[in-house]
Amino acid sequence: MAAILFAALMTTTVLTSCSSNNNDEPKKPTFTKAVVKYKVTSNDATLGLFKVNVYGTDADGNGFVEAMSNPAYTKTVEIPVSKLPCTVELHTVATPLEDKASTEVFNFEVTRDIDVMTVNNDDTVVADIELSNTSTELNVPVGESLSELAKRMNKGHKVVIFIDANGKITEQSNSSL
Repeated sequence: MAAILFAALMTTTVLTSCSSNNNDEPKKPTFTKAVVKYKVTSNDATLGLFKVNVYGTDADGNGFVEAMSNPAYTKTVEIPVSKLPCTVELHTVATPLEDKASTEVFNFEVTRDIDVMTVNNDDTVVADIELSNTSTELNVPVGESLSELAKRMNKGHKVVIFIDANGKITEQSNSSL
């Protein structure tokens, strides 16, 4: 009788320990942040004649301004879901280092790239948009006003992107990219 009772108790214990646990099911990913990658490139001739400021949006949704110190500028900003919805933007402003005319032929070039993606807690991408635009003038002639060139090159290159609280990304730029 004791052996039968022991066998019945062990079978119950074994069956209980082998039962499935509903708490082990994978959890559904949740939207956690937006990642904004800024990249601005230029050439030595442009940076030798102009100060190029980069305007963007920081992790709190506020604007920032940083001067390019070399021909390749990069910055990555992570905006937590608690700061959304928000609008991010990218544009540059070139200002001549001296208000004068060019003394030799040169190429003006500034390229702006922005990659905005929204990401879940498991690093899966919810949405992604990449935009790029370039201000270029080749063979700027001797005698060209650097101030006038800067005015032309600074127009119409502002990239504006809206990120909603659910991770949807919408371009709102006025210029065609």
